[in-house]
Amino acid sequence: MDTATQRKLLGEFNTMKLIEQDAHDFYLKVSLDPCVTELEMRDCFRTLAEEEKYHAELVDRIMNIINNCM
Repeated sequence: MDTATQRKLLGEFNTMKLIEQDAHDFYLKVSLDPCVTELEMRDCFRTLAEEEKYHAELVDRIMNIINNCM
């Protein structure tokens, strides 16, 4: 993989990681919001937050693989 392609991919994956992190933060915030009184709803948003965190970790792993290709 050439350097330009590597940089482009890393930039795109970094954007994806930021989106996943933002989604995690939002879902976690909703799950902790005292205005959300239904336990099922809180649990749903907490689960979504955990999944988004996992997605961000996957993107990190992909970025490490791309970095190690060069």
